Amino acid sequence: MRIVWGGMRGGDGVPLKRVEVCDRFFELELPEPEVLLEEAVVGERSGASGWDPYWGLLWAAAPVTARLLLRAAPRAERSLELGCGVGLAGLAGLAAGLSVTFSDQSAAAVAAALRNAERNGFAGAGGLVFGWDDVPVVPGFDFIFASDVLYDRAGHEPLLHALQQLLLAGGVVWIGDAGRQHADVFASAATACGWRVRLYDEGLRPLLRPQQLQYRLLVLDRLSVR
Repeated sequence: MRIVWGGMRGGDGVPLKRVEVCDRFFELELPEPEVLLEEAVVGERSGASGWDPYWGLLWAAAPVTARLLLRAAPRAERSLELGCGVGLAGLAGLAAGLSVTFSDQSAAAVAAALRNAERNGFAGAGGLVFGWDDVPVVPGFDFIFASDVLYDRAGHEPLLHALQQLLLAGGVVWIGDAGRQHADVFASAATACGWRVRLYDEGLRPLLRPQQLQYRLLVLDRLSVR
């Protein structure tokens, strides 16, 4: 990823950055971290739950996952990005010709991802707001992808549950991870639940001996999940 320019603002005053991925440029609305943190503090004080002060950041694995999507996104009728944040990976999926639905537990994240999609010329994307432990009843998806979602072991079981509910039989899951220590734990848990898990590096080469802080793409599938 290369940030070509920052410091610009949209018509509503929101900070913008122009990001280059595989010679493709995406203009992104990126909220100020201080604003997100203040919103989270106010939300928690009001008694509301689910406030996330980090959804507006560009996490490390997302640009690499976006690049892989641009280069080798699988064919799919319906695709879902889990934990979309500002939606960079989802934008790459749209640019690769996928029909993408952005999802996150944060309504503000989904709204920002949809605005970013429209800003970059993709007006037909969908959006869903839900937590992984409260999956909505919706038509299934044959491709689900995510980035930087394995950092908290407490989220692994809900994530696997959500995948089981949302992925159609014969579908595939891509999860990009920056090489954090819990990725291996998740892979083991997924295997124990009946998933086949394969690891690839940032060049989509099989990754036999992953190293800590080395990007890996976890590809999950199984014959029947619904």
